[in-house]
Amino acid sequence: MAEALRKAAIHQQTGQALAALPTTGIAKGVYRFSSHEEMNRHTEEALARAIAANARLQTERSGRD
Repeated sequence: MAEALRKAAIHQQTGQALAALPTTGIAKGVYRFSSHEEMNRHTEEALARAIAANARLQTERSGRD
């Protein structure tokens, strides 16, 4: 039970961190990967870009306050 709550909290925090941007970081389209590892790498890189963009946006917004 405690592990499920911890995972839910992490999931919620991630969603809140990305809330400032309406994107997953993955452009629309059809993607074909040669392996699951390649797909996972692509997904993780897109998520990292979205998180970085979100952080920049939040920093810019906090500078205006």
